[in-house]
Amino acid sequence: MNGSLAARLLRIIFGCYFLVTLAVTCAQLAAEYRHTELRLTAEIEAMRHTFGPGITDALWRFNGEVLGGILTGVKALPIVIGVKVEDEQGKLLRAAGTVTGADGQRLTAAGGALVPDTAPPGMFDRVFSRGFDAVHVDEAGGRHRVGRWTVYSSQRVVLRQVEYGFLLILVNSVIKTLALWFIFLFVIRRALGQPLRQMSEFVGQLNIDNIGDREFTLKARGRHELHLLTDKLNQMAGTLRRSVAENAALYKELQEMNRTLESQVAERTSELRRVASTDTLTGLHNRRKLDEVLTYETERVQRYGGELAVVLIDIDHFKLTNDTYGHPVGDRVLTAVAAILGTGARSIDSVGRWGGEEFMVVCPQTDAGGAAALAEQLRQRIAAAEFPVAGRKTCSFGVAALAPGESLALLLVRADTALYRAKQEGRNKVIQDAVN
Repeated sequence: MNGSLAARLLRIIFGCYFLVTLAVTCAQLAAEYRHTELRLTAEIEAMRHTFGPGITDALWRFNGEVLGGILTGVKALPIVIGVKVEDEQGKLLRAAGTVTGADGQRLTAAGGALVPDTAPPGMFDRVFSRGFDAVHVDEAGGRHRVGRWTVYSSQRVVLRQVEYGFLLILVNSVIKTLALWFIFLFVIRRALGQPLRQMSEFVGQLNIDNIGDREFTLKARGRHELHLLTDKLNQMAGTLRRSVAENAALYKELQEMNRTLESQVAERTSELRRVASTDTLTGLHNRRKLDEVLTYETERVQRYGGELAVVLIDIDHFKLTNDTYGHPVGDRVLTAVAAILGTGARSIDSVGRWGGEEFMVVCPQTDAGGAAALAEQLRQRIAAAEFPVAGRKTCSFGVAALAPGESLALLLVRADTALYRAKQEGRNKVIQDAVN
């Protein structure tokens, strides 16, 4: 039960009970001590009548032997530690046991004399006394003061008188304390400790999978606050169970929505990438995509070696076609040429619209001769095709291959120069750059 609520309550209750018991016991001890002290004082007071006449007669007759015997008898009493007799002038006549002098010093009678008591006084050695005048009454009724006798006692004598009563009080308090301790221990453990332990074990077995599956039943008699707490605990478990189920369903729904959104985003991203890299009219790569391909292939050749060739294509007299038949017919011509280029190029080639009526074919792992042969095949297919409305059309081709250490910009300049020469030399030609 260390650290439990029941043990803590038990410690608090018995801490308070112990303090109260201690206070009551101390009050009982103090009352018993005071009662015994008053009783001893009364007994000493009664000695006036018991020993007073004998002491007075011995003093009147100057009978020292009788006086000494009486003092010895008084000293032998359990409540007396000493007795002394003085004459009417205050001169000490006889003493027995421990007495005090005029200055309050403790003195001990030894061999007919008083010597100082050298023993250090203890906590309970405080001396208290009661003095009586010795008055002789003669036959004529005259009263004659013949001296004074004093009886001494101490706190230690009082303690000896009450020690048995003290022991009974202490034993009684200890027995009551222990009995109540075990009674309260049993009751608190049964009424509080065990129910709380049941609750703790029930809560400790709960997890996300079994919460709310079964109700907790408190095994305790009666109907009290812990039963109300049990009801609330079961209500809370049921509420949590429903919340967990709702959250699980919501989480599953969110997962489905998330997967749907991810799929839609992936599709949209793919579509955007395709649109961003595709010419909307012809369906071929656009200028941006061609730039990416050219950059990639140029870096590949410069790093790992190999060949790279570029074919630039321009539709001959395309402006005249637009001016004669209109832009819709021109667009149809562009689309038809793009279709021939797309189907005629190899799978490793990248075909795109370079701008306006110009197209480009990027030929990886191909030298200038291979690219020129491909260009010639494409030229022939275009020249043999019948275009809607516009009839026959031709194209001019400029071919250039990447030279060792050459930049991409210079390669494109050479391809453009070759195309320009093809147009200058009568169009419908394939011109290979002179460097290659």
